[in-house]
Amino acid sequence: MKRKLSLLLVLALMISLVPMSAFAGSDNSLTKVITVKEDADLGADAPVLKIENDGGDWAAKEVIELTLDNAEWKDTITATVEGTGSVAVERKSDTKAVLTVTNAAKGTVVKVTLDVDFVDNGAAKVEVTSKSGAVTEGTYTFAKVTDGNTLVTIEDTITFADKADMENIEIEETVVGTVYESGLKYIKLTLDKDFEFDYDAIQVTGDLINGTLDKSAVTEVNDYTIKIDVEDALKNVSYLGDITISGLKVNPTRDADEGTVYVKVSSNVSEIETTKLEVGKYAEYDVEVKADGDALEIFSGRYESAKDEAHELQKLIIEENVAGSLVDGRTVYVEFPEWVKIRAYDSTGDAITDVEIDENVFEFEITKATDKKVELTFYVSVEAGKSGDIEAKVESRGLEKDYEVVLGKAIAPVEVKVDTAKLKAGVRNQEIGTITITETDAEAIQEGKIVVELDKDLEFDGEPTVEVTKGDLEIDDVDVLDNGYTLEIEVDNTSDEASTIVIKDAKVKVDRSIAEGAILAEVKGDALYQNDGDADDQFDNDYYAEIEVANVITPADDDTKAAAPAKFVIGKAEYQVGDEVRTADVAPYITDGRTMLSLRYVAEAVGVSDENIMWDGTTRTVTIFKGDRIAQVQIGSNKLFVNGAVVPMDTVAVIKDGRTMLPVRFVAQALGAEVEWDGATRTVTIK
Repeated sequence: MKRKLSLLLVLALMISLVPMSAFAGSDNSLTKVITVKEDADLGADAPVLKIENDGGDWAAKEVIELTLDNAEWKDTITATVEGTGSVAVERKSDTKAVLTVTNAAKGTVVKVTLDVDFVDNGAAKVEVTSKSGAVTEGTYTFAKVTDGNTLVTIEDTITFADKADMENIEIEETVVGTVYESGLKYIKLTLDKDFEFDYDAIQVTGDLINGTLDKSAVTEVNDYTIKIDVEDALKNVSYLGDITISGLKVNPTRDADEGTVYVKVSSNVSEIETTKLEVGKYAEYDVEVKADGDALEIFSGRYESAKDEAHELQKLIIEENVAGSLVDGRTVYVEFPEWVKIRAYDSTGDAITDVEIDENVFEFEITKATDKKVELTFYVSVEAGKSGDIEAKVESRGLEKDYEVVLGKAIAPVEVKVDTAKLKAGVRNQEIGTITITETDAEAIQEGKIVVELDKDLEFDGEPTVEVTKGDLEIDDVDVLDNGYTLEIEVDNTSDEASTIVIKDAKVKVDRSIAEGAILAEVKGDALYQNDGDADDQFDNDYYAEIEVANVITPADDDTKAAAPAKFVIGKAEYQVGDEVRTADVAPYITDGRTMLSLRYVAEAVGVSDENIMWDGTTRTVTIFKGDRIAQVQIGSNKLFVNGAVVPMDTVAVIKDGRTMLPVRFVAQALGAEVEWDGATRTVTIK
């Protein structure tokens, strides 16, 4: 925490020394947004993109990329400078152009004429991207493209339960003179059945209308259809004109069904294409539950002050779109996953009462009767080692359904991996697997201790090697505690670059009484998590991660000793056990695609003493005792017995040069060992 505070103070001082103009970018704008046909040749009517160096902070050379969406650059692109400086433009592709602006002084404006070819119906956009970051980036719509001579639109949609104001309907020309020359007499509007117009306040205006038309120009065809007489009010203009219909209300009848409501716009001329527009959503109840932006990332296990940003989730917004949807006095529950606990909250918007927090559940009541909107910011603690979406489930008897909103993303500070080793009970100087602790981000590991605690049937046989193999994390003391099974690593300084700690060469002593099977170790410590405790916002964490460092493959036995890997090479009598080279009186060989090994020499190589390898000449049977494992096979038989269980073989046991030979796979099964084959060197390794 001290380090974080000092960094913040230094950063604050640095910011105070930087002129405010250093944070400026550019002022980007369009001269106009046009409505055009897909095959339009804009020429002098093309919009112009203006990029102004309003802060005066551009470098001597600025490179700006302009990328088109639903449009393509013509072969020649016009770019000019208003003010001091110069600009060069290069067409990189159909959709990308690059501006190189040189010596642009404060106030200089770069102008790019958007005389382009359009690709399809819909919005045509230009994206501004800065190579240096000194120019404000953004995406700007400069044209609405249609394949007709006019475009019919509605400004927005609404959600309503009773009579409500409709958004404006617009008819825009894409070819000059289209509407006036078409012989337009009326515009007809038709709502879905069971919805009615209220047109008392209607106004029809625009470039193509003389004055303003009111309800006197309206004829009611039926409850859901009206005709607007515009013939005598039309006027001709020498530019692209429009007609705007405003002041309409939509009124649901008693038989109206909830759902999306449409209005059909038609006329007596083909130049105005009949168009179905979405008015909005009719709902007796409608509540919107959403996050106020992207989910915020939180390290699991952190425990700073309650309202520290390390615990902050994205703001949760609960808002009724239809008055009365949130019933007054009803309890609302916000529930997080069980591995999340609420530490604190902030509330804005309408007042809430009767707040209760029960670990991962937040409940409250809204008191205001109308226009309800609540904004909640939660500060949470996440159980150590957990990762994934932090989802808030919002439910109430006053809501028509439950809502699920992702407000955060839990990030596990480290990933712990281990190479599982095989151990034998009662033997010293054996190594457990290498443990690797990798940060998921810089400063994920905090100052403090990382602890690796072995199973109590194991003890460290000396101090292992601990090192930072990547990044700049600083560790100090590494100690094995007096109990013998606990390793402590002191983290002296957090990282600026995500780092990796490796614990290797960890030799252990194994108790003779240890059970066969997986041996687990716990990775813990306040460098990895700090929120363990008895408080309501803490967790009862025994460890950050539990890992399998070893597997005891056989229990202790007077006739069993630790063995190094044994290597046999096809066709060679010499074989190697660890660093020792031995010689057999029969070499491994391959027959019918099977690699055959001597059962006796492999058994001796993996630690079976000679007195535990028995031969019965009468029955031509070999029996091997290895720990609690008894393996038996008869010459000429294809059955291998392991602890009395029959293991069918795909060939029979044979004798070669006085030795019992079995396929390598069954040798391994008989001895409880693992086999590796290296085809390049024709080597069999048995562990």
